[in-house]
Amino acid sequence: MKNAVALDAKSKATLKKKFFKKKLFVFLMLLYPLLQFAVFWLYININTVVMTFQRYSWMTQQYRWVGFDNYAILFREFAQDYSVLRLAVRNSVIFFPWNNFVLLPISIICAYILHKQVPLHRAFRVIFFFPSIISIVVLTMVFGFMFDSTFGPVNDILYALGLEGIIPANGWLGDANTAMPMILLYCLWAGIGYNVVLLAGAIKRVPEEVIESAELDGIGFWRELWSIIIPLIFPTITTLFVIGCTVVFTLFLQPMLLTSGGPNNQTMTIAYYIVQLTNGNQLERAATMGIFFSVIGIPLIFGVKTLLEKITPQVEF
Repeated sequence: MKNAVALDAKSKATLKKKFFKKKLFVFLMLLYPLLQFAVFWLYININTVVMTFQRYSWMTQQYRWVGFDNYAILFREFAQDYSVLRLAVRNSVIFFPWNNFVLLPISIICAYILHKQVPLHRAFRVIFFFPSIISIVVLTMVFGFMFDSTFGPVNDILYALGLEGIIPANGWLGDANTAMPMILLYCLWAGIGYNVVLLAGAIKRVPEEVIESAELDGIGFWRELWSIIIPLIFPTITTLFVIGCTVVFTLFLQPMLLTSGGPNNQTMTIAYYIVQLTNGNQLERAATMGIFFSVIGIPLIFGVKTLLEKITPQVEF
């Protein structure tokens, strides 16, 4: 009897030890991501919000509380004609219709054409996606070389066609009238492949019997795309549309690498302006601008997402 009790107590102690080790393992596995979240998201964001109400004094080498002065400076700058902030907001807003009503529809059509297995469709899929796997530094360099005024092939073609009169004197990326359109063209050229791959994958999951049934009823190419394909892949379209909205507040590498925000800040964007303020040790202004546009952008993006999800019900197949 005593042996049975001893064994039972020993087994309980063993189970308790195993349970403790399991809890310790789970705790240690969660500790790193929790610390990362606390330090690199929670602390940084709280510190950023606090910084918007402070200003650094070079005389005392300390931050002092200034209330809403940084926000007042932000609104005054935006009210000025031709201010850098107004140019940045204007250029950033342009990317919303460009990404969602130009790039996205073209991507849908290209993905559907590839799904129809046109000749060399596999090669075209690789060509479309190829820019997405190359470093943006290399990609912008190649794009700049293409339109270079000295040895760029685009200018050589225009000279051969007798259209040299349309070439800007300061170069395509150096002229105030063509710099921003060139960045938009680059985003179209470099961004279409990523969209096509995602959309092609979504189209591939559409049941073949649905498409075959529609074809037997004599449905045409465009009617099939509009009435069958788009509704069935609408969740993927919604995701890409929302990503296109976020680009308004996050895009800065393209103008930084292609034009450095010039000429005369004509290609400045919100995110690039914040980066410049940060590099210029104007941390309070950068924090204020970041928080202000976050307060504006987050509700807008979630509102767009909610609206799009209500337009077409979620489809599972």
